[in-house]
Amino acid sequence: MNNEMELKGVFKAEQLEQLKRLSAITDLAVNKAVSRVLTTTYFDTPDHALHKHGYSLRVRKIGKTYTQCLKRQSEPLGAIIGRIEWDAELPDQIPQIDLLENKKIRTKLKRLTGYNLQAVFQSVVRRQSRKLKFDDGTTVSLDIDVGEVTAGDAVQPICELELELLSGSAAHIFELAATINQTVPFRISTVSKAARGYSLLSKEEPRAQKWRQSKLLKNFTGEQAFVDNLQQAISYLQANEASVLLDDAKGIHQMRVALRRLRAGLEIFQANIAQEKYDWIVSEAKWLRDELSAARSWDVFIDEFVTPVAKLSEPATRFELLLSAAEKERVLHRKQARSAVNSARYTKFILELSTLLYNDNWPDSAASSKTMDLSEPARKFCAKQLKKQNKLVREKCKKLEKMSKEERHKLRLTVKKLRYTVDFSANIYPDKQVLKFQKTLSPIQSRMGYLNDVLAAELLVEKMLSAEPDAATPAWFYTAGIVIGWHQREAKFTEKKLFKDVNRFLDTKAFWDRK
Repeated sequence: MNNEMELKGVFKAEQLEQLKRLSAITDLAVNKAVSRVLTTTYFDTPDHALHKHGYSLRVRKIGKTYTQCLKRQSEPLGAIIGRIEWDAELPDQIPQIDLLENKKIRTKLKRLTGYNLQAVFQSVVRRQSRKLKFDDGTTVSLDIDVGEVTAGDAVQPICELELELLSGSAAHIFELAATINQTVPFRISTVSKAARGYSLLSKEEPRAQKWRQSKLLKNFTGEQAFVDNLQQAISYLQANEASVLLDDAKGIHQMRVALRRLRAGLEIFQANIAQEKYDWIVSEAKWLRDELSAARSWDVFIDEFVTPVAKLSEPATRFELLLSAAEKERVLHRKQARSAVNSARYTKFILELSTLLYNDNWPDSAASSKTMDLSEPARKFCAKQLKKQNKLVREKCKKLEKMSKEERHKLRLTVKKLRYTVDFSANIYPDKQVLKFQKTLSPIQSRMGYLNDVLAAELLVEKMLSAEPDAATPAWFYTAGIVIGWHQREAKFTEKKLFKDVNRFLDTKAFWDRK
């Protein structure tokens, strides 16, 4: 049994030769590149029982030899993929479960498969491998794979690099990956060749993924809580990359939520993070948010503002000019979102976040009155932040009626931050108390979000008008007026409900101060 740790990156085929010649690689190489053709056949039951239980079974042919490999992928840790694998030499390309050394795994696979295995897809790649050695003795294998995976009539090209830790410190993988990214930009991938094949078989496109509840436990220390939040955020971002690249509105929204939850979690531990590192992360998170925000605004305007009103109007075709103009803007800004996710800057952002998970020195070593002992219970960290944010939200809520639009916008962001901190801390407090608090806070966030979207919609209409003034016909003005007028009317009702929600919230007691 082997525990595999690797970082995988997808790059453009035309950059292959440049990648192979990089001095950052050749200077560390202890051998010449070895080139081999790998033909790998993946096996499963007709109903894909192995895949459903998190396993992949393959037989790989290299020259005249055959090797069977069973893999079970664990949760990624940052940009690193962790897998447990069991290998066995075979006389031919027929898999043999009985050759698995682990009796427990062998028994489980027999039960899952009933020996009813068949070839489900195949990958063929030319792999160029080199062993790299760093000054401290850390060794890493670099594999560059170019080829394709085939499932029936479906084919997907493969052009990726893999950095696998053989011994020593994983920090060197990130250092090397960052150096490579500067010259040969790539996108980090946690998708295995097996996952690619199953995706081709299902013919399903990647779907947007929602945030999963934190795994924070009552006995977690501050450091464990920090790692949990950071890992969740990185996984959440990466899980939605594919859907953003496919122009999925939900993926764009979920990636923005991931950034907000990342920042809310980091703020809990801000005093323990080196200021320069913290400021850099926040700055890059804001950059990515801004690259995604315009596309999100147009998605909301089209899907949640114009389309519902058009369906209530007769004839709905009157809204075609307005929708057409809005769609042009959406296409433009979705391209902007795709470019951001495909950029070297985004890859650097994920790499830098991931290094914090593998660097024991991430806490700020400088003594400070605000610095807290990370071995203290996570509850202590969370309570301090919850108390601070709750006080700020309550003070602002009391002034809601007299607030300007700009002040309400700031309140909305403060409410979001408190909501995400509550969600992050939820598992370490009694469920009923947390749920009651969440139920009073959630409507405020939702209603303030809608009111903000109404203001944004007015600005988007003005933007379309200034972009193409000649296209604004009387029908265009008429339908735009209907949409804005309809939602302004709804905004008045929403505002009345918001005041009631705020009063309900102000009467709710804090759960983190209770014994």
